[in-house]
Amino acid sequence: MTPRAWRSGLLTLGLLAGCGGSASHHGPAPHPLTGGAAGDPTGAAGENPTTGGAGPLAGGGNGTGAGVATGGGGAEDTDGLGGAAVAPPLTLPPGCRARTPTETADLCSLGVDCNTAPSVRTYCHRLDSGRWDCQCANQERELRLENAAGIQACALAAQLCSDQNLDLGAESCERTSEALDQDRCAVELACAKPITLDATTDARAWLMNFGGVRCNRDDLNSPFACTCSKGALTSNYSLLAAGSELACGPFADFCLSGTTPVFGTDEVCLPGYFDTSSEGCQGFAACGRQMRLTDQVSLAQLADRFASCTSHPGGGSDCSCSDQDSAFLFQLSTPPNDASCESSVSNCNPNAVIKTTAPARCEPLAVDRNGDQCRGALSCVQDATVDDRSIVTQGSLVVVCGRNGPGKPWLCSCASQQETARVELGAGSASANDLQAFTQGAAACRERIGIRIGPSGDPIEPPDPFP
Repeated sequence: MTPRAWRSGLLTLGLLAGCGGSASHHGPAPHPLTGGAAGDPTGAAGENPTTGGAGPLAGGGNGTGAGVATGGGGAEDTDGLGGAAVAPPLTLPPGCRARTPTETADLCSLGVDCNTAPSVRTYCHRLDSGRWDCQCANQERELRLENAAGIQACALAAQLCSDQNLDLGAESCERTSEALDQDRCAVELACAKPITLDATTDARAWLMNFGGVRCNRDDLNSPFACTCSKGALTSNYSLLAAGSELACGPFADFCLSGTTPVFGTDEVCLPGYFDTSSEGCQGFAACGRQMRLTDQVSLAQLADRFASCTSHPGGGSDCSCSDQDSAFLFQLSTPPNDASCESSVSNCNPNAVIKTTAPARCEPLAVDRNGDQCRGALSCVQDATVDDRSIVTQGSLVVVCGRNGPGKPWLCSCASQQETARVELGAGSASANDLQAFTQGAAACRERIGIRIGPSGDPIEPPDPFP
């Protein structure tokens, strides 16, 4: 039962008490598969208690929760229960007094005003196990109490909510409900940390943290989109599993562990969508690294990767693959079709092994010349393999050269992808013209940094040739 539902119930109690009536409590409805957010305590705490045993989430307890609405609607302040002469006094934080206590067999509400601390109002409801779940209106704390019932539970909750230095034990968690169908699954979770109380009381208390996991997918070829919630913390993941019956169990264990995922280097690509027309092929697939939870279930960092191919003059294909951060140009010996595009996607795997098998073959593009300055680029192709798949890579080298006047040596800088260099052609270059400087600078740069190939972000400009 949520705090809002408790407040509605308590408002009804006040009305009934004023008319001499009584109130009955009906437990909250179970969570449907798609109902509520993970972490909502209504299902885990109200409708799905574990019975038997002595653990913090189990049933049992001595609290009967018997009582009636008190305080005549709860309009005035009181130090006790407004006419309940035999009721034991409430134990409250120092310097605090009770206000508008309200109680039935299954619900209680209590306001506490304090001289030196913020006021607090608590709401509690009885579980089927006999324990009480409580929440403070001005905090996010949720508590579970044993051997404290009714208004006494609300008073103990007020103490615990006012204490900012609770002595907590180790957390333990359990699954309180599970549901699934073909493409969806959900598991509700309840975690408890025991609270050390005064040795003079036989009450027991736990700080609760409710959450859950939910996974769903669009179709059989899609990954599961999963959410892990614990208290106010929510994390989203992609999950690879053959079916929902395999997905939520391992994911719930991972969620409960609170560990940070560590993804391996091996890449996985899900079946993608590719289309071929007279102009070529294009398509995409979801690819990324994975972390195995079991032999059949993995977390994955997936992102769409795109590929396209068009016919290359003389045969084969001019292709590219790209993702959000990088792109790669190359040629294939096969014509553009679905298979060409699908194989092209794998060439952008950041962990792919790329090896050159022959020297680069380069041709200069237009060179801009201006006496003591020049700028141009080389367009290069080079035979290579990507994970033993044969391709012809495409690369470029941009060269900028300049000198401080006739008779001065030429200085050049260059860039290929994100790699840059500066070279000095030496005193012997003083008589060279701008075209010769470009040719010599390009040769020196190829020797220094080569022609960079493989997936890369946007190419960068050469630095200023003059340091």
